[in-house]
Amino acid sequence: MDLREYSLEEKNDFYKKFNLFNIGRTHAKVRNVFNINNNKKPNPNKLLVLETYASIDKAFLNKIKFDYFVVCPELAVTSEACKVVEKLSEYVEGYAVSKKVYQGIVDKTNKFGILVVAFFPLVEFAKIKIKENMTVLVLDGLEVQGNIGTIIRTSDGANVDLVVLTNKRIRITHPKFVRSSMGTCLSVPLVIAEVDETIYWLKRNGFKMYLTDTDAIKNYFEVDYSNRTCIVAGSEKYGIMKTWYDYHEKELIKIPMLGKADSLNVGVATSIIVYESIRKKI
Repeated sequence: MDLREYSLEEKNDFYKKFNLFNIGRTHAKVRNVFNINNNKKPNPNKLLVLETYASIDKAFLNKIKFDYFVVCPELAVTSEACKVVEKLSEYVEGYAVSKKVYQGIVDKTNKFGILVVAFFPLVEFAKIKIKENMTVLVLDGLEVQGNIGTIIRTSDGANVDLVVLTNKRIRITHPKFVRSSMGTCLSVPLVIAEVDETIYWLKRNGFKMYLTDTDAIKNYFEVDYSNRTCIVAGSEKYGIMKTWYDYHEKELIKIPMLGKADSLNVGVATSIIVYESIRKKI
């Protein structure tokens, strides 16, 4: 059903059948969304807010656990929105808010009219199934939400087996991270770990490590990436933490820069190297 040509009263009537609770801006559920998006309070359960059709659809596909959802009948008017609410109402409680309340807690450009509060699906090393020809990507000390989201999206596209965040400097529940990943942060296995713990796990499981370094001698396309491979990318400002260079099974690789700039954006550079490593495994 498409509600775009309906009056607000008719839209509200449509959503009444889902037994949504009408709430205002001071309600705890609304304040919780605001707090999550703005990092106003501790978030021990790693709750995040999904605000787009793509991210909510990814959550369904990956069987992500939901807490609750919020609908703005005035904005949730497309056939996709109606179907999403119908599906969500089978799993968790839903709440209805006005347009003013909704726009006060989400990105101003969001017109989908639905948001879902869900639990971020972090994994642990102990639960990772080791296999041959495995590809792991480590992001060490990256600071920009959008860059990491872009890399996660690339990892999904290239079917990377695992992404590890070390020396973490971002909030994984940040809406910019979720949006920039296009919801793929819910499908790519993601571990947050200390550097020493990660190196130990990689060494124990026989991974060859490639450190991205602008001072490297080898170009990224000159290595074979065979067997179990780990690619480590560092922040544009600080590079990779020195501890990584003590790992014996490693090679330094770089992307040749033929112009005046000495490096690429970390999201672009990592995407290039990840796809090259996957290409050589196919």
